[in-house]
Amino acid sequence: MITRIVYPSALEYWLFEKGIPYRYWNTGKGAPGEEKQTGRTSITEIVGRLNFTTPVHVAVPRTTNRQHTKTIIYHALPKALPKNSFIQITDNVLISSPEMCFLQAALTLPLHQLVKLACELCAIYVPDSYEEYGQRSREQITSVSNIRDYLLKATGARGVKKAKEAIQYASDRANSPMEVNLATIAALPICHGGFGTKKMLLNNDVLLSESGAAHLGRESCCCDIVWPEEKVVLEYDSNLSHLSRQQHAKDKARITALSLSGYKVFSVTADDLKSYGRIEALFLLVRSALGMRTHNDRMEKNLDKRIRVVNAIMFSVAKKTW
Repeated sequence: MITRIVYPSALEYWLFEKGIPYRYWNTGKGAPGEEKQTGRTSITEIVGRLNFTTPVHVAVPRTTNRQHTKTIIYHALPKALPKNSFIQITDNVLISSPEMCFLQAALTLPLHQLVKLACELCAIYVPDSYEEYGQRSREQITSVSNIRDYLLKATGARGVKKAKEAIQYASDRANSPMEVNLATIAALPICHGGFGTKKMLLNNDVLLSESGAAHLGRESCCCDIVWPEEKVVLEYDSNLSHLSRQQHAKDKARITALSLSGYKVFSVTADDLKSYGRIEALFLLVRSALGMRTHNDRMEKNLDKRIRVVNAIMFSVAKKTW
């Protein structure tokens, strides 16, 4: 007897989980109905054991009586689903894969929030209130390429066109919520409320020049956000004022080593990102460093939308947007 937990409950699992040994479940056709479903009492017991927020969203065959309760909301999913749509987390519980969650989210989220979600799903951190900085490291649960491949197989699915557009602007390996935010507004095209920068890499090692390596004492260093071809780096530090002198010295040495290696480095703190005006000033400088012309009429035309989108991404109180 199988229970299938689907979006948005599945998304809660992937974004806030406590550890994930898992494997894709590709037995049968991949849609509800090929196996006997778990009874309502059993579903309640299962979701309670897995500590989901209620109501929990569960997939059932189309022929099933789908009478919602306070704790369970039932969904009928399409019969044809791509491979890797579900992941097995216990013997009798399947959950929508991160890739499938992203496709389902395209039905409800605006484009900018969908790009942000992709960055979160492809990140190398997870929120954890027990850790000092409210997060901990983890391996990626999916990647931009995995999501893109899944969407290519989801021909005709509802929301797939929007999902394909959004994944173009997403980045792998964000290591903090602020990196997610910065990557999202940097990559979004101007017409969609972003700053339309070129493709970037997050938390990527860059090779230093001989002089840069000699200064830092190693041949490479990891950059928060980097445009490698243009040699532009954006570094974010949320706790600069609280760093020790030793850490200050290390950060300064990294920036110097990158500069000696021909990189243009923009180093920002939370104080530098407290208003829309400061954020726009930063990204206009970044665009200039990337060799991108800034058409004032185009920027002005989309100003209202950009203010709304940037404020929604950067300043909205952290909450479930899905």
